[in-house]
Parts: sequence; structure tokens; C-alpha cells
Amino acid sequence: MSCASVIGQAQTDELVIRIEVERRDEAAIDAAARQALEQALLQRSGDRALLAHPSVSRALDSARSQLARYQFEQVDSKTRFVAHIDQLALESLIRSASGTIWAEERPPVLLWLVVDDAVGRRFGNLAPERGLWEAISSEFSTLGMNLRRPLYDLSDSVLVSPETLWRKDYGPVVEASDRYGMTHLLIGRLIPLSNARFIGEWTYRDGSTERSVTVQAESLDALIGPGVQLAMTEMRRQYAVALDQPSTTTPIRISVENVVSLADYQGVTEAISGVRTLERVRPVSVNGDILVLDVFGISEPQTLVRLMASRTDLQWVVTDPEQGLVMSWRN
Repeated sequence: MSCASVIGQAQTDELVIRIEVERRDEAAIDAAARQALEQALLQRSGDRALLAHPSVSRALDSARSQLARYQFEQVDSKTRFVAHIDQLALESLIRSASGTIWAEERPPVLLWLVVDDAVGRRFGNLAPERGLWEAISSEFSTLGMNLRRPLYDLSDSVLVSPETLWRKDYGPVVEASDRYGMTHLLIGRLIPLSNARFIGEWTYRDGSTERSVTVQAESLDALIGPGVQLAMTEMRRQYAVALDQPSTTTPIRISVENVVSLADYQGVTEAISGVRTLERVRPVSVNGDILVLDVFGISEPQTLVRLMASRTDLQWVVTDPEQGLVMSWRN
């Protein structure tokens, strides 16, 4: 079986993953189904540790039965196993493992790389680093995140030099990163040794956090693993949300302002009901232009705010002790 795969979204409630296969027998189907479910879990949660949870491990062992449906397709000379995975079922599985899912809005991470080799200290943007970039970028994508790299062009070099990166002078690095509109940075300082061995350090940095890990690696995978884990741990802390067990939490009270027509009422209820992680939405009252709702399945108001962060028509105003979560409808 090939490890190549394509992940797509057919509709809001279904995730479609395509995996290249060499055969169509039962063993190949089972293996492809497991790989598809595993990729779906990783993309939605960003957490490889989730796969070791007993409930998730059992689901992976019977992965074919976890799929909504599957089929094969032929593209040129390649055969693909096409897995359709219901997102509600996927999130229910993550919920059973007390896992987290990514909120809608999560920014990319910018990778700055400096290498100290026999030539001296230089930016890590040459042919020897191509494999490293492809491997770490692929791992970020697998975990539902986007990794980008600077151009290392004249505009960058005006502010940042290899020495700047090596001595951890982050002021110019932050300024140079502003050019790309990015504040979440992963900085690698690497010393390549013989036989694919490395010594180095990964640093993750944003506006409020700075964490580092030292690396002594015997392979490329061992080199990038600590850097990926460092970034993912912090990104999940900021941009992932926990899924509560159904019917175990009290509802969140939501007051939505500017609901003046039936169309507004329908738009608001559809927008909130569209948050897949909610168990249910219950209308409570309409007071003037304020629609009051109770939502079940999420325990923290800020979790709901983060899940709806990408919406422009329904925006957070304030979290009030008496009114609950106050939002504004901007149709």
C-alpha cells in the first residue's frame, strides 16, 4: 500500500480521504480504512497521543466499520481507496477519548531555519534542507496545521541574518515575520553531523510564549519530531477545544442582539446549530431584538466563541455573568 493520500471535504458533515493502494483485496481494504481513520483523527485533533487511547485503538482495529462508506477510483494508472467519514461520528470518537478538536481559526506557523555546517552559519534554505522541509511540512499538514517558510530574500536579510537567528535575537526575527503577517514562529538551529545525525535546538515563539527543546537526533524523523511536538502542544493549548460528554453539562445561555425579523431568527439558529460539536440548541425567549438560546454539549462560553471565530455574521460582544454569552447578529 502506498502512503500517499488526499484529504478533502465533500460536504459539511463528511470528510473524504483518498489513499493510493496497490490491491483491492480484503487485507488492503482493512489497512486503507485504518490509515484513513487515523489520518482523519490526526487532522481533526492535531494530537498523535489520541491514537493510543483504548477507545480510539479499538475503533482503529475495526476501522472499516467506522466509515460511512467507501469505494475505489482509478486515476490514470493509480488506484485510490476513497473513505467517507462522518464528522459527527469522528468527533464522537474523539469525545469518548476526552480529546480535543481544532477550532475553526488557527494561524499558520512560520519556520525560520539556520544551519551551522562546515561552510559556516547560513540560512537553512539550500538543497540539503529540502528533505527536512518536506518532512516537517508534511507532518504539520497531517496534524491539521499549516507550516510556511520565509523567502530568505533581500527584504528578509535586511533585518535577519544567520547570526541573528543563532544568537536568539528575536526582535529582528519578529519584525521580519510581520512582513508575512505571522506571529507564531518555529525557529530551528541545527548542526548536521555525519551519517544523518544532528545536534540542534527548536524554539517555538509567539507574542506571549517562548519554549525550547534541545535535540540530539540519529535520523531526520528524530530531528523534526521534538520541533513538531513543541509547536503542536502550544497551538493546541491556544486553538483546540475540549469536547464534553453529551448531557453532562449545564447549558450555555446565549443572548443574540439585532434579531429583528424571522429571517434573522432563522439565520441565527442555523448558524449556531451548524456548530457540529453542540448536542442541541433550545430557544428560550425573544425580548425585543434579543434572541435568547440555551446550547448544550459545550461547557465553556469561550469554547463556543473559538468554534465560531471565522463567522462574520455572528460575533462575540461580551460574556456577562447574568446574560451569559452576548453575541451580535450582523446579517
